[in-house]
Amino acid sequence: MGLGLYQLRIALVVQSAYNNFSNQEVIKKHQTEPKFLVEYSKEDILLGNYGQAKEWLHKALRTDPVYIPAWLTLAELENNSGHRSKANEILEYLDDLMKDVLRWRWEKAMLAYLIGRDDILTSDLAWLLQQDNLTWKTKRKVLDFSFSLWPAPGDLLKKMGKVNAENLFYHALRLNKRDTADFLWPMLDHTQLEAQKILPYINLLIKEEKTTDAAEIWKLFYQNDALLYNGNFALPLVKKGFGWRIWQPEGVKTETETPLVGPSSLHIRFAGKKNINFHHVSQIIPLSHTSNQHYILTGELRSKGISTDQRPFVEIVGRECSLTAKTEMVLPDQEWAQFTLDFLLPEECQQGIVVRLRRLPSRNIDSLIRGDLWMTNFALQPVSQSPSQ
Repeated sequence: MGLGLYQLRIALVVQSAYNNFSNQEVIKKHQTEPKFLVEYSKEDILLGNYGQAKEWLHKALRTDPVYIPAWLTLAELENNSGHRSKANEILEYLDDLMKDVLRWRWEKAMLAYLIGRDDILTSDLAWLLQQDNLTWKTKRKVLDFSFSLWPAPGDLLKKMGKVNAENLFYHALRLNKRDTADFLWPMLDHTQLEAQKILPYINLLIKEEKTTDAAEIWKLFYQNDALLYNGNFALPLVKKGFGWRIWQPEGVKTETETPLVGPSSLHIRFAGKKNINFHHVSQIIPLSHTSNQHYILTGELRSKGISTDQRPFVEIVGRECSLTAKTEMVLPDQEWAQFTLDFLLPEECQQGIVVRLRRLPSRNIDSLIRGDLWMTNFALQPVSQSPSQ
């Protein structure tokens, strides 16, 4: 009896599987929804059943003659089968049908690339970049593909058009392609650009020692007559370019403050967790020896409960040159006190200087720095006469 029941169970499982397969085939045979018919065709394409795949696609198009995914799949199938002329006819039909259609436009562009229709490909890629509702994922694919097809900046602009120069420029920055960014920069309407979006370009120029060029662009978007930008920390922190660059390492918290009484300032809190080598508040200033030689940096510092024998101080260092100047360390507790730091700019200094707040690691047992420091009213002025030696 047990053996009979086991055999019956096996038979039911087999019959169920057969019925499910039969049901699926019946459903597929009577299916009229184009979306499912295209999926059936793709399954057969993977299996190498090209004839059956075409039947599914033709059925889908009989149901909906303008169903674009069916036409795209059919064109690709014809091309892969060696019928390039048929594939090209379908592509031209789709090009006319989809003049103002965003959906499936990327797929059509890829079909044009596959068939070798450069005219349709470039038209589609350029058109896609102009669509406000294009998803970032598709936009990134369009830009990456365009940059891979035409790595030369002149070719890229020619293919994509000046109307897309801004999109191409920003993508060149994302890829750190300075030559392409330099080529596209004159093509842009600078009055329509956002300052925040230009900062990566300024950073890239600074990094590649094009400090003078970076400074000229900085002045277009961050107009400031002073040599040192935002010395009283009253403006929003830029954190790039020639603004204050501020990082918050472990054990340090930094924020701007605008009290009801007293000056606006930058407040740095040391939590007593690290014997930190601190240099995380700094500003690059684009000075060169040709403009002046002697400068004076002034500012105000305030401290409260600063611990350890190594306390913060203000330091000036040259970029790619041998300049170093620094103030005395702040007292553990002091009210607002002004400092003055003068220096001579060496002749080899052509990439500017860095003004920064610095604290060196302590070698004492009690080395974990804690306490509060405020800084404000930083200013840099040229001096006509060199200081006495």
